[in-house]
Amino acid sequence: MFRDQYVLSFVMAGGRGSRLEVLTKDRSKSAVSILGHYRIFDFVATNIENSGIPVMLVATQFEPGTLSMHIGDGEIWGFDGINKVMEINYPHEEGRHFITFKGTADSVRKSIDRIDRYNPDIVLVLAADHVYIMDYSDALKWHELNNADITIMANVVPESKVSNFGAIKIDEACRIIDFVEKPKDKDVIDNFKLTPKIKSLLGITDPNLNFLVSMGNYIFYWDRLKHFLTEYPDGMDFGLNIIPAIRERSKSVFAYVFDDYWRDVGIIKDYFDCNMEFASDNPPIDLSRNQIRTYERHLPGARISCKTNFHNVILSAGDLIGKDCEISNCVFGYQVVVHEGCKLDHCVFLGASRNEYHNNRIRLKYTTNIGKGSNLSHVILDKNVWIGEGVNISPNNGTIEERVKSLLKLGLKPYRELEDDTVEGDFSIEPQTGILVIGKQREADPKRPIIPDGYRI
Repeated sequence: MFRDQYVLSFVMAGGRGSRLEVLTKDRSKSAVSILGHYRIFDFVATNIENSGIPVMLVATQFEPGTLSMHIGDGEIWGFDGINKVMEINYPHEEGRHFITFKGTADSVRKSIDRIDRYNPDIVLVLAADHVYIMDYSDALKWHELNNADITIMANVVPESKVSNFGAIKIDEACRIIDFVEKPKDKDVIDNFKLTPKIKSLLGITDPNLNFLVSMGNYIFYWDRLKHFLTEYPDGMDFGLNIIPAIRERSKSVFAYVFDDYWRDVGIIKDYFDCNMEFASDNPPIDLSRNQIRTYERHLPGARISCKTNFHNVILSAGDLIGKDCEISNCVFGYQVVVHEGCKLDHCVFLGASRNEYHNNRIRLKYTTNIGKGSNLSHVILDKNVWIGEGVNISPNNGTIEERVKSLLKLGLKPYRELEDDTVEGDFSIEPQTGILVIGKQREADPKRPIIPDGYRI
């Protein structure tokens, strides 16, 4: 081990992820596909593996099967069940009660018995919905050096992003002197702006990056964390309840500043932008040098026909690209079929939910299909979506209201949350950018494409 303490990683992967709308209607947020053939969860799992942490306990809740099927027994990330152990903590019955998690802190509180089995010295509490590469070793050493009650991993962001996260104010020793969860008031946000001296100490030179925010990752000594969770039994969330309570009574609350690429992909625009960043000429992380482990399907390599031009594109196994296509700024998941003469720009295709090459035949039931001569821009297609021939989808084709009406005419329902806490809907349109998101289909239907031939949206 690289330290004297025994460390357990607790991964919070139970959230519904309602801000991803139709992409998480029937799946866990951390199970959403990203950057081609990865799942969002793969990044935190790989970070844990690369940090040499021997135990990973994954707390699931919303649609847990969509994530557990991907994780399996954890062998992908080297958890062999002997030297390294991975365990999934599902919502479960306890006596006469069904135990569910009411927040990030509550998920740990209701897992105390599971964590106690491993008798850790330190618990590393991690969010499962962020894209970044990190070895947690230095953060753990920083926590030990300061003998901290809590260490919050922090990243630097522009002012426009502060209201999405917990804002952190530090002194020159990186001690947290103020914290507020998702501030909205401009005066409050301004109070958290980094001073030039602290920016210099942190080595931050970008003039647009002036605020520290919580990454949703926390380090605790296990005995202290158990005490905090017991002392504040009504505290359901770390950011809203537990951290402010600890900070009020303790000066031993520190930030560990991680200054490399980190992207929260919990809303449609950030999810889309992350995919585009990795498809660009200068991706924020070189994934050929930083291997992200993931479950791999046994598929042939992508096949590209003649006279097709690519610019800033990520392809995945099983993709079939027809001739005379113009494709730029696009990310393809598994088994996307693009027919001839298509023009695709700023698109994300999640691909297929099953291996269509099984038993050496392609049934075209489980694939994403883009019909001949279609023109798509600023689109996210979930799995098994069939687009007809000559379809034109673009934010330039009308106002959001006009485009919604066109989709309603096809019998499609917009995403919405219902009073009984369930959701419905087939599509959503991101209001800032006009990105159209079409939800996952059970299977593709060539005779009834979800967007029929010649349709313009």
